[in-house]
Amino acid sequence: MGFFSKLFGKGEELPQLDASSPAKKMLEKHKGELEPFVTKMHDRLEFLPTDGVVYCFIGKPPAMFGMAWFSEGVEHNMKTMAAAKGLSPKKLQHLSMKLGEVYQKFMADPKYMTEIAGKQVIVTPAEAFVKEVADVLHPVE
Repeated sequence: MGFFSKLFGKGEELPQLDASSPAKKMLEKHKGELEPFVTKMHDRLEFLPTDGVVYCFIGKPPAMFGMAWFSEGVEHNMKTMAAAKGLSPKKLQHLSMKLGEVYQKFMADPKYMTEIAGKQVIVTPAEAFVKEVADVLHPVE
């Protein structure tokens, strides 16, 4: 049955994120930034929430994905970071590869579903995962 649900677009079946969980509260804190983003996206979104920043893997990590993060009311992504820092395509490719490796390392961590802006999104509330993503992105940023 799982094979057919993926084949016909049902997607991942994950437990719902508890409304009283710290991860849900962190997402609520960033609701104003996240809702417009989720509304415009038409791909799989996986959020890693923290108090100060919410990271989002877009697409199908660890291979084909994009990355966005939200802090202080601002959306950031690899493209905006490259423009701001003058990063070469080779450096961006290296960062993407490192992020894919980090994602792969934490693929087995528990994931949950929640709704943002009327769409189902995935949430991975793993502090170690968030720390490693931040360790890859923020020295460059």
